[in-house]
Order: sequence, then structure tokens, then C-alpha cells
Amino acid sequence: MRMKNKVKGQGATEYLLMLAAVLIIVAVAIYYVTRAGGYPAISMNAANDGENGIKITVLSGSIAAGEWAYSCTTSTTHSWTTGTEALDAPSVNIATDLADGTYYVNVKHIDSGHMYFAEDQTITIPSP
Repeated sequence: MRMKNKVKGQGATEYLLMLAAVLIIVAVAIYYVTRAGGYPAISMNAANDGENGIKITVLSGSIAAGEWAYSCTTSTTHSWTTGTEALDAPSVNIATDLADGTYYVNVKHIDSGHMYFAEDQTITIPSP
């Protein structure tokens, strides 16, 4: 009988080791999947700052400095600039002293490449 108990003990130990290994593999996989395809949840809009500039108004969420970029151009071709401050409430100015005209604005998360505006936000300077 003593041998049977020892065998059962070894089986339980091996089972726990296998379970631990599987859990570690799953945790690592989840980390890489969410890190590679994930992006911060943030709600925002772009608008004229009331003068000759453009600001991003953050309604909820945030993105750390250096982890987001914006494009503010007079054409629909993007030219990305990395945000040097955190993108968080209430707002962040992304352009000042702009010439009169129509500007196309978008924001993206750098690591994932996720663009937050499905269509570029169109901002007119000066605001009518």
C-alpha cells in the first residue's frame, strides 16, 4: 500500500507542475496578444482652440507622452509628430499660429498603429 500512495503523490505533483506550466504559457500568450494589438481606450475630439491653433479635447482616458502621435496637415496625407506630453484631460494643444485654411487632424497610438478618428477631423482656421 505504501507504494500506491507514493505513486499517487507523484502523479499529483506532476499534474500540478504541468498545470503551472500551462498557466504560465497562457499568461505569457495573453500578455503578448494584448500588448501587440492593444491600444489605450480614450475618447477625444479635435477643434479650433479659439484662435489660430488646434487642440485635442480629451473626454476620458489618457495616453502617456511619447506613446501617441498626431497628424495636422492641409492635405489628407499624414505627417506624424510624436506627442511630447501626456494626452489627457482637459486638452492638449497640437498646433499654434496656423495660417488660414482647412486642416486634417488625426491621432494614433504609436505601438499599435491604431488611429483614433475613423475619418480625419476637419478643422477650419479661423473658425467661422
